[in-house]
Amino acid sequence: MGNLPIDELRQEDDFERNPVGTYWTPPIPVSVHELPPAVRAAISLAVGTGFENMGQFELHLAHAFDMETCAPMGIFVVASGEANDRACGVYSDCGDISAKEPMWFAFEEDIDLAFKALYDRVRERGYLT
Repeated sequence: MGNLPIDELRQEDDFERNPVGTYWTPPIPVSVHELPPAVRAAISLAVGTGFENMGQFELHLAHAFDMETCAPMGIFVVASGEANDRACGVYSDCGDISAKEPMWFAFEEDIDLAFKALYDRVRERGYLT
């Protein structure tokens, strides 16, 4: 699925109109110490472990951009564990030093689908339009 526009796929006859929606960069693996403090705290509280136990989770980060203006919108972080079929995600927008509430969703061992699931929840809650 990798970094296609989230809201809609482009058709060949659509190239004359400006793209709209949100785009994310390819998810990259990160350590808990590479996350912004607010996101690190939100993820740690949500998964119910101290930083010493975060090794059982894989963390991935992607930056979100507005497709029309190319302006940065924020970051998505997904914590997934091999032991269960659920992942936890957090969104933090660029103008806000805090993280939005962590969201849990099904994880089917595909990190791109996990980011799509997180995006859908973030949008449902009105954090992104």
